[in-house]
Amino acid sequence: MSPSQVLEPTYHAIKQRLIDGAWPWGYQLEATKIATLLKTSVTPVRDSLHRLVGEHLVAFFPGRGFQVPQVNEIELRDLFRLNLILLRAAIADRPQRSPGGVTEGTYPDQISDLFLQLASRSRNGALVAAVTSLNERLHQFRRCEPVLFADLNSELGGLRAAAEKPSNSLLRSQIIQYHHRRSAEAAAYIRLMTPDSV
Repeated sequence: MSPSQVLEPTYHAIKQRLIDGAWPWGYQLEATKIATLLKTSVTPVRDSLHRLVGEHLVAFFPGRGFQVPQVNEIELRDLFRLNLILLRAAIADRPQRSPGGVTEGTYPDQISDLFLQLASRSRNGALVAAVTSLNERLHQFRRCEPVLFADLNSELGGLRAAAEKPSNSLLRSQIIQYHHRRSAEAAAYIRLMTPDSV
């Protein structure tokens, strides 16, 4: 096992590249090439890749090694449904307080931050960890959304406004609508994410 002062930066560097879509689906993640890229040794890269397999951000196939995982329509709909279940649980019995400040940056960062704020209100550490993990796994798909939806800013604004209201009913309704419209476009996400279609 690599020392933490070497492992942690390596792990975070690889993870960020995966979340940002630096490598396409199915890309062979060769430890020696990544080690050269990150100017580190192979051992912390391998340790990081194994850790990321556990987080579902890397796939491992015996005989073929590590790869960027591919997701099909059914799996993507399952991820959207799980995210919906977690967020509905988070807002079911939330303290009545507004979310934190608005995150600057890209749309994927802003929606991830809002969902994490909603999860944090639950004061349930396991739920927060699960939403964090799904935010990471869904980030690549959220980067496609400006192509799929013309009204992302107004939708996000509506979610933020609903999150500040004392009643959960509007927020629950908007969260359901948010996820249903994305599930309906699962095939379009997959087409945009498939390297051969680009």
